[in-house]
Amino acid sequence: MMRVEPKNIMCAIDFSEFSQQVLAYGQAMARKFDAGLSLCHVVSNMVLVSSAGQAYIASSKIEEERREEAAARLKALAGKLDMPCEIILAAGHPAEMISETAVENEIDFVIAATHGGSGIKRFLVGSVTDRLVKILPVPLLVLHSDAGRPFFPEGREISMKRILVGCDFSPDSKLAFDYGLSLAQEFQAELFLTHVIRPSERVQFSSADYIKIQEGDYLGWTPADYLDLQKESRSYEDQVRNGLVSRVERQMDQMVPEDCRAWCTPITTVLDGEPYSELIRFAEQEKADIIVLGIRGHGLLERFLVGSTTDRVISRGRCPVLAVRQAS
Repeated sequence: MMRVEPKNIMCAIDFSEFSQQVLAYGQAMARKFDAGLSLCHVVSNMVLVSSAGQAYIASSKIEEERREEAAARLKALAGKLDMPCEIILAAGHPAEMISETAVENEIDFVIAATHGGSGIKRFLVGSVTDRLVKILPVPLLVLHSDAGRPFFPEGREISMKRILVGCDFSPDSKLAFDYGLSLAQEFQAELFLTHVIRPSERVQFSSADYIKIQEGDYLGWTPADYLDLQKESRSYEDQVRNGLVSRVERQMDQMVPEDCRAWCTPITTVLDGEPYSELIRFAEQEKADIIVLGIRGHGLLERFLVGSTTDRVISRGRCPVLAVRQAS
């Protein structure tokens, strides 16, 4: 089986109220995996607006002052840690620069935060993370900081008791499974393998359809006859769905290699509905500590539409999400 052993972990720090959450989680992960820790901040390109409403680029002096201030703040954060860490300062578009920095510094794992609310704060804090999901070539762990979920305490050890993996049997889903299985072994956690049947995938078999395949003359039907046929059609639909569920559960169970079965007995679950909402609901129901999901490809269209499921789970859920993608 694949082993998740990050050697270099990077925290994306934006100095928002959520930065301490990211830092505490990064520190705990680095300690757990005996990995190096980096703190990265990107000084975004600054556009100022004059009193006349005219936009202009900030002067080089202002940019330099902002860089110096950011460097000082990063050093102050690093000084509070009880472990050495590297400070990385870049300038440009935050998501693009974090992605480039991760590649240049051979980062194995990036940790960022998003806000689960709405409005301008959600737009400003979440937009960078949303973009990162689409372009970052390494695993991205997204933390959620909102009023309904407490901050991760500084100095606390990482504890994962329940790991949920979304399975749709695609290559990216298989990678998510590999990460989930490795984390389950590392933390001795329960592994939940979950597949969601979309509404369009459910068998739709109405009474009228059932009538069409029957033989005989039904002109003399009574209401009772029709109700009986409705029951039979629903029974047939239930049989087909139950057969599908059994095959899906069996396929998920068979994903676990034989040499892992001594310590891992996955809990397989098939849900009905919209994948992102069902995964969020199920994660909250089972008190999952993390959701592991795959991201599809690097193509232009795939980047634009990436993981309508993964994106939505990240932006609307409250559980930490590990998003992984196949290497290009």
